[in-house]
Amino acid sequence: MPGPQWKVKRSWFKVLVGLIAVALAYSYNVDLDHPVVYQGPNGSFFGYSVLEHYYDNTRWVLVGAPKADSKYSASVKSPGAVFKCRVHTNPERRCTELDMGRGNTRGTLCGKTCKEDRDDEWMGVSLARQPKADGNVLACAHRWKNIYYETEYVLPHGFCNIIPPNLHSNGQKLLPCYEEYKKKYGEEHGSCQAGIAGFFTEELVIMGAPGSFYWTGTVKVLNLTDNTYFKLNDDAVIARRYTYLGYAVTAGHFSQPTTTDVVGGAPQDGGIGKVYIFRTDRGSGSLIKIFQASGKKMGSYFGSSLCAVDLNSDGLSDLLVGAPMFSEIRDEGQVTVYVNRGNGVLEEQLVLNGDNAYNAHFGESMASLGDIDDDGYSDVAIGSPKEDDYVGAVYIYHGDAGGIVPQYSMKLSGQTINPMLRMFGQSISGGVDMDGNGYLDVTIGAFMSDNVVLLRSRPVITMDISIFLPASINITAPQCQDGLQQVNCLNVTVCFLFNGKRVPGEIGLNYILSADVAKKEKGQQPRVYFVSSGETVGQIVEQLQLSYMREKCDHYLAYVKVSPFHLFSGIHLFAMDSLSDPAGIKLQARNQSRDNKISSIREDVALLRQLKGTPREGN
Repeated sequence: MPGPQWKVKRSWFKVLVGLIAVALAYSYNVDLDHPVVYQGPNGSFFGYSVLEHYYDNTRWVLVGAPKADSKYSASVKSPGAVFKCRVHTNPERRCTELDMGRGNTRGTLCGKTCKEDRDDEWMGVSLARQPKADGNVLACAHRWKNIYYETEYVLPHGFCNIIPPNLHSNGQKLLPCYEEYKKKYGEEHGSCQAGIAGFFTEELVIMGAPGSFYWTGTVKVLNLTDNTYFKLNDDAVIARRYTYLGYAVTAGHFSQPTTTDVVGGAPQDGGIGKVYIFRTDRGSGSLIKIFQASGKKMGSYFGSSLCAVDLNSDGLSDLLVGAPMFSEIRDEGQVTVYVNRGNGVLEEQLVLNGDNAYNAHFGESMASLGDIDDDGYSDVAIGSPKEDDYVGAVYIYHGDAGGIVPQYSMKLSGQTINPMLRMFGQSISGGVDMDGNGYLDVTIGAFMSDNVVLLRSRPVITMDISIFLPASINITAPQCQDGLQQVNCLNVTVCFLFNGKRVPGEIGLNYILSADVAKKEKGQQPRVYFVSSGETVGQIVEQLQLSYMREKCDHYLAYVKVSPFHLFSGIHLFAMDSLSDPAGIKLQARNQSRDNKISSIREDVALLRQLKGTPREGN
């Protein structure tokens, strides 16, 4: 523990003692050095949608390939397929097509006035998972057609399959837009294209149908408990054509933590796009609007992607809304963050832009990743699939008590993983520990190169670092002697304590303790020197062996040389640490305060090779 704190006041004749805070953009623990890459059939759009899935002790990456041929429907022209990719198997034999029992015959009857045409139906355009251990999977094909009325009317209703969690049987087929004896193209649900977007809760299946009612669109919500659909009857929402409501859908706890509300995006509404949140009223079977938000710029496609996520861990869902065609120059894209203030009242917090890259389409896709770095707050991934001339990138943002941290924590660049990727970030899935190390992983599709990339998260060691100093020193009464010279001095104690989930019991730590860094950077003589082995040195370089949750402290004496030209400028101490043997573990440090001693230190350093940005000083 540190020695006694001492403070002497003598008029203005005082040297202030402070600390430096090294500020990083939040560094993350996603491993870019060992990606797992899945390759699909050429030209199949393998990766247009992705979904992390688990059943018992098996982990799967499910992949939509909406332009693929199907070995189970050989006579059907490019109906699309969903592949299941096993995580821990031979890389060459990991992905196989799901058999959903769709068959080969064109013109199969599916109702009194229903005859199906599955050519180019785009199976796998969207995938979703029921959020529980034995969760079902939703897979949709929005271009599935009813040709009962032959060539006079071709009705692209779209359909979805509910696939059981073991992925072995055919599942339940949903035709949310089919109504008997309704044949007019565009009118009512004639061209609804259900399933272009899908979302699954424990008891609701939510499917976007943007082509309904002459492309006014709607949201189809199936209650699995009683197998009935909620109806949207709000005239103010459905009065205008060509709004594309249902182009994107999601759901969350917006009204209160115990209720589920439905969200639909209408990216063409008014030309600027809108987003609506609906409460599910079980008594009337209706969807009742409780919130709406509008885009800010014509043609931005505001509402074409949505993400409901509890950013600040208050039990209520916050909302991210993508506008991937938002332009200052050309389609840079942006995402608006709305923080939930309770009772369905959402307040715009800020707008995210990634790197604001030309034609990036930032916000084309979004996904809640869960808490991938084990800090207590959910994290979000945002796709920018056309960045770097269609290679693509994904940005990870960090939730915190205020909502979301404005600066992205990590950029997952397709260029870094493989420059041959195309449209990396068009689809994203997270929230599942795919490799069993206790940390959630992220899966990203790059459909124009028919690739999917699984990126795994490394364990996180959280290091509490404390520096204990006197509050001030009296330069008129030197306390120490350097040779024949009387000098001012102070005691410095630096303490380290680490913890984390599934981390080693012991670690080796390297650290550097330095002072007056700002003056060294300017080429000036520092005022503070440490005493080590009887000699004065500009910085301390040490190694420590630390045991889990056992604090270890080192004590140092520092000499302070005073000049009348900088009596009032702060003396800043700086500590930097890194693991002696990282071994796939990410290190993050955090502030630690004790009593009334000065003990603030930097925010986050991670491994030395990950250090970004410039230090910020704080007194």
